[in-house]
Amino acid sequence: MTKHEEKARAYFLEGYNCAQAVFLAFSDLTGIPKEEAVRLSSSFGGGLGRLREVCGAVSGAEMALGALRGWRAGYSPVAMVGMALAAAAGTSAGLLV
Repeated sequence: MTKHEEKARAYFLEGYNCAQAVFLAFSDLTGIPKEEAVRLSSSFGGGLGRLREVCGAVSGAEMALGALRGWRAGYSPVAMVGMALAAAAGTSAGLLV
């Protein structure tokens, strides 16, 4: 298990939701303070708005990736990850549930 996986697991066991736990685990890299990271990721646990569609852990990881390598003209690693996840799940991008 990597350092970030261990941190995410520990945060989840402390009671943070999936998105918060994953996003917080990368705060050492993003530089986003813990309180702000918790607030920003709070609505993504259980899927967006608790609708149970996109997994909160995936949302938290996408948030961390966006904070670290966000969109630049003509290149979006976040979109590329989303499309790869959709392809792995056998859906088209935007329909990952």
